[in-house]
Amino acid sequence: MKLRALFTTVALGAACLTIAPIHAQGVDPCTVYMCMAGISGAGTSGGPACIPSLTYWHTALAVYSPYFNPPASAARRKAYLMTCPGATTATNAGVLSAIIAQWGSVP
Repeated sequence: MKLRALFTTVALGAACLTIAPIHAQGVDPCTVYMCMAGISGAGTSGGPACIPSLTYWHTALAVYSPYFNPPASAARRKAYLMTCPGATTATNAGVLSAIIAQWGSVP
């Protein structure tokens, strides 16, 4: 009976891992926004703390179909940054546009 309970526990654990939201596995969009604003000249650089955010920006948010697609990457990156509540305010919309103009289509 213990073996059956063990398999049930493992199966439930595996099911919970597969239904975790994708956003929880990525980097926070507000963190990416702040780091990208820093390297775009609209703030201070986050230094080593921004390495995961910058890696996520250049790898996970890039679109390849089958080669790098700059317009699709820029659109995907902008949509991702817009999920940060502070990025869409009037004062930060200019920074968002500058980030996309400078780094949106860079592989």
